[in-house]
Amino acid sequence: MPSLVPVLTAPQLLAVLVSLSRVADAISYKPELSQLQRQILSDRLFQTNLRGPRWTGNDNQNTLLDLVQGNMALAGLQTESLNYTLNRWDPRWWSLSLKLKDGTEMGLPTTGFWPYSGDSGPAGVTAPVHDAGTYGLTPDQRHDESTLDLHNLPAGGSILFFDNPSPTRNYSLPGYHLLGTSRNISASAIPELGNLTNPHWQSEKKLDFADFKDMGIRGVIASWTATSDDNAALQFLPNAGAPGDGNLFDVPALYVGNSTGELIRKMVRNGQVETATVVLDAPSYMAPSRTVIGRLPGLSGSNDSILLYTHSDGPSIIEENGPILLLTMAEYFAKNRLNISLDIVMTTGHMSGGHLDEKQWMDQRPEIRKRAKAAIVCEHFGAIEWKDTVRHGKYSYEPTGHMEPMWTMANDDPVGGQLHELYIDAFDGTPDYLRMALLAPQTVDGVRYRWYGAGGSSVLGRSKLPTIGIIPQPDYLWAAMVDGGWSKLNMDMVVEQINVVLRLVSSLNDKFSAGQLD
Repeated sequence: MPSLVPVLTAPQLLAVLVSLSRVADAISYKPELSQLQRQILSDRLFQTNLRGPRWTGNDNQNTLLDLVQGNMALAGLQTESLNYTLNRWDPRWWSLSLKLKDGTEMGLPTTGFWPYSGDSGPAGVTAPVHDAGTYGLTPDQRHDESTLDLHNLPAGGSILFFDNPSPTRNYSLPGYHLLGTSRNISASAIPELGNLTNPHWQSEKKLDFADFKDMGIRGVIASWTATSDDNAALQFLPNAGAPGDGNLFDVPALYVGNSTGELIRKMVRNGQVETATVVLDAPSYMAPSRTVIGRLPGLSGSNDSILLYTHSDGPSIIEENGPILLLTMAEYFAKNRLNISLDIVMTTGHMSGGHLDEKQWMDQRPEIRKRAKAAIVCEHFGAIEWKDTVRHGKYSYEPTGHMEPMWTMANDDPVGGQLHELYIDAFDGTPDYLRMALLAPQTVDGVRYRWYGAGGSSVLGRSKLPTIGIIPQPDYLWAAMVDGGWSKLNMDMVVEQINVVLRLVSSLNDKFSAGQLD
């Protein structure tokens, strides 16, 4: 009886094996950066860091945007700029000194300046010191200016001194609903969910320096508490300028570390201090800045898109590495084309103290939001976790041995369910050090909990547009570090986080191609 099994020739058998191999490759394929792309990414981050902080409107920010926009165009993206000018506050030199009643002059170390507080010029401002006690906190960790003792201020003007404790936060209920984690790890693997000690929350503690000026207060000395000097150093907090276009505060303010603050208070109470001199040479001038937009049309010819969003200004290579992250993703997808289009927005104004609205592009280019099927906000990738630890009764700023949690804001709405699921799936096979928590800000008793991220992230997140906002928040997030933050950047982490986003975008594209994208 003849065999019913077909006999394949050698060429036919080879063709079948090749076909099966391709199917297997397609099943196992996970988008990821190549070795060349990883090296270029590392080079760009390092070389950008060498130039120093990218403050809103400074040469370093504008140079970065020139490079990113030029390379997006080189990769084949359509690009444009939305150009602005702002009144840029430029802190150059600052110092603090005391004149004692015995004639001694004493220079004191500072940890930095209070952003947008004022400009003393190089001569500084000099006046007697008034100890106002503590700029306190309410039980729910909101600022409480009423705790400041502003009575009996010296008639001829004063330098106001006070302690300034930082709020704490958490990403737990009732304020935040945990929707999921990377690789379904337990919440106990991310203990920071319940206790976010972080100088960054000092952004809550704003002051109206115009009122201070009217009281005759000529300068301010604010003392950190329960924070090491190293952790407090050059924190750009709070990032809040005078309300109104072009308005400026005029009460130069400096921060000192806890031990220096204790010394000042002791000497003032002992009647040893005649005057203090606050120098904050910080002129303001008009400067250019811009938002950069890129578009990579999809192969389907549809107008539908995925929006990738970040900001381009900040003090360190971690705080504002977003443009280089999105450029890297754009170049990847320019070589691995999608059926759905990509819109990329790199906004400006993040560090402007509110003098340049980060959300302007939304009104200028409303079509970007209208055609988006999903939005992904990317910033602060590669952050190594550092925290203050109490050793021998003193705070010591040290690495914890972990990477910073990959906090991710998300819509708590059924409309975002598909995006949430695909995002969590994108962490399959990622290293244990990648700890992601997907968080939905809640509204409790009429109080809406913050959606953190690049300006306008909350507008996207609280709309009907499925949105996730990836925003690791290390203690040093807003600090201008001497090395630009390079020692706190982990390149393996940056690559893994980018690969997660590449996989997420590819999964969204697959759903779009199948007509299944919500």
